[in-house]
Amino acid sequence: MSVRIISLAAACALLSACATPAPPVAPVPVAVAPACPAGGSTMSKVELYFGLAIPGGGAVSKTEWQAFLDTEVTPRFPDGLSVEDVSGQWRDAATGKTVREPSRRIMILYTPSAEAETKIEAIRTAYKTRFRQDSVMRLDETDCVAF
Repeated sequence: MSVRIISLAAACALLSACATPAPPVAPVPVAVAPACPAGGSTMSKVELYFGLAIPGGGAVSKTEWQAFLDTEVTPRFPDGLSVEDVSGQWRDAATGKTVREPSRRIMILYTPSAEAETKIEAIRTAYKTRFRQDSVMRLDETDCVAF
């Protein structure tokens, strides 16, 4: 009986030597809020990128942009935001061509909440609808902020 157990143990050892080891599992990144110096606090930041070219021709004018900002963005985030002119570039999936267009970026700092998420998505939807856009890019971060 003991010879059988030893033989069985030896066979198991040999078979396990042939097994392919499992690849290492990469650690899942965990979002860590930045440590803030005195006077600072952790806030969420969203950047929204709005292309100004209108499909089919034309562009969002300065007057149209300001009206959008005044009616859709500012009422939802009245405490403040930043707007910058930027140059956008993306690849058209249908043609494979690189498309360049003037764009605007809005940066908003806010306290995370379901209400804030709803407001951000409402802004994106309103722009896409009003100016026939395929998308409004969204970039989210958590930052240390002091005023």
